[in-house]
Amino acid sequence: MTSRVVVVRGTRSAAPAAGGCCGGDVRPFDEGGSHCHVPPEDEVGGVYRALRSALPDHVDIQIVSPSNWLWLLPELIRGGRRRGLRGAELRRSVRAGMAVSSLIVDGVVLVRGGLPAPADAVTLVGRELALR
Repeated sequence: MTSRVVVVRGTRSAAPAAGGCCGGDVRPFDEGGSHCHVPPEDEVGGVYRALRSALPDHVDIQIVSPSNWLWLLPELIRGGRRRGLRGAELRRSVRAGMAVSSLIVDGVVLVRGGLPAPADAVTLVGRELALR
């Protein structure tokens, strides 16, 4: 079975077309139309790049918006059931996985409410995958 890592985006990265340049606050452009500032650091991109470079190609890594519950909810339920979760334990796991800025491996919520640094994410995911 292929393992799946799911990164649930946070509010800043969940709406890249929120207006203004780089999807953040409105910022001025110079006469040439290029950036006048350094684009904001994207925590999701950093975590994804670190995971993709550290994990084997057969590990599926998905980035999903918390508003995409039509994909995320069944994924969390299937993953939790494969891990043997049932009843209240499964409901708690699904609720935790729906949180903004979560990191999930095969239905197990490793982090919720704030993504770790890229190196820490690789360590957490690697540790979870090694348990299989």
